[in-house]
Amino acid sequence: MTATPASSALPLGSASGSPSRALLRPLLDACGLGWFCLRGEGRREHLAALNLAHRTGIESFAPRIRVRREARAGGVLTTTEALFPGYLFARFRYPDQARHVVSTTGVIGLVAFGGIPPRLADETIAHLRQHSESAAPAPVSPVFEEGDWVRVAGGCFRGSVGRVRDRADSRDRVCVLLSLLGHEVEISLPADQLIGREESSKNVPAALRTVPGTATPAVPV
Repeated sequence: MTATPASSALPLGSASGSPSRALLRPLLDACGLGWFCLRGEGRREHLAALNLAHRTGIESFAPRIRVRREARAGGVLTTTEALFPGYLFARFRYPDQARHVVSTTGVIGLVAFGGIPPRLADETIAHLRQHSESAAPAPVSPVFEEGDWVRVAGGCFRGSVGRVRDRADSRDRVCVLLSLLGHEVEISLPADQLIGREESSKNVPAALRTVPGTATPAVPV
């Protein structure tokens, strides 16, 4: 997979004769109005999408989700991050508008396989929008299951690692088995002070972990 400039599209003919229909098929499929994947500058995908909208009026989309991260000073922070770091999507006419798209600030090029950028199905973009944008404003509540390994990110037990024993009576607290002075001690801790070892995969909404209708992962977890 590479990010290619707009000029990389295959020609419709050559000096030796017209290409076969099979060779033209990928180009013909890509031509016209549709959604395409773009390579953007790292951590600036949303700005590239804004630049596209303001500069060219082209509809663009950089999916973002809410994630939990351990803060350097202790505790857990909830931030908004790109679902696909370094990538965004835009709906435009290929190849007519390709040069305007790839010359926009923040856009590096079109994502292509063998020189032809694949067009994405409208249903795919709709699915991403439904489950990323709708999830962004909502607070992220930590969900831990019995047996999960967790690290304490705040309080007097910060840095300790233990295993979830059970949910406490309150949904805001979790019973964790911590190894202290050679003994396992069950302690009730605030859920918002815990980070799971598999936290990165749980940050991604469940509906986005596979391609709709298949078992293929949509987002690396």
